[in-house]
Amino acid sequence: MTRQLSDLDFNSASRILNLLDGIDPQEPATVAQLNAAVEGTAWKDAARVATQANINLASPGATVDGITMASGNRVLVQSQTDPIENGIYNWAGAASAMVRSLDASTFDELESAVITVEEGTSAGVTYRQTAVNGTIGVDNVTWTTFGTSAPAATESVAGIAEIATQAEVDAGTDDARFVTPEKLANYAGLLGKYAVAIGDGTETDYVVTHNLGSRDVAVSVVTAASPYDAVNVAWDATSVNTITVKAAAPIASNALRVVVVG
Repeated sequence: MTRQLSDLDFNSASRILNLLDGIDPQEPATVAQLNAAVEGTAWKDAARVATQANINLASPGATVDGITMASGNRVLVQSQTDPIENGIYNWAGAASAMVRSLDASTFDELESAVITVEEGTSAGVTYRQTAVNGTIGVDNVTWTTFGTSAPAATESVAGIAEIATQAEVDAGTDDARFVTPEKLANYAGLLGKYAVAIGDGTETDYVVTHNLGSRDVAVSVVTAASPYDAVNVAWDATSVNTITVKAAAPIASNALRVVVVG
């Protein structure tokens, strides 16, 4: 096998044709692969800084997000109180109004726009504009993180969050984790309920096995048919899994319904 050890120079006069799509990380990609990779996005020149809160666009001050600005610096405005004002702007001076960048001055230019921030709090973060079919000055401009640099999720910021462990759910002190239905169903403090009809026309005492594992239960008794009146009866927390309902007289067959919550 012959190895090519020197650079190949095509003198700007030739192209490599009929190249297969690259598969291995060290193989070259075709133009078709590159087009597919960026399809549907409009990549913009980087912004020097991104806003982290509402900014006075008419008089932005000498710094943005702690960065001292220079004339012509691009600014990703993403946190305006009125999202209509969000966009990509050029900084012209501390007391000069910022204007929308020429490549982002219309809504068409902002659709699927992707931009990376160079400095400040959002340094290295890439954002994508997700609103479509709008009009500048009329419709909201919405920026979300793009790619792998998503922030931690909060109540106001979309991002990455972990699923809480069962111990974290039971402790109930962590506000930065998600709770799944399974974890919620197994929550240690979740109340259980057991209901059963009682009465056989003979007995006055009835043991109800609720299997809730606690004597800290609440018991209610109602008639089993309309008008479902509440009935006052005595009851004992016989064990962690049973109660004993005690009536003054025999209860007719299935005449009462006992509900145990705990």
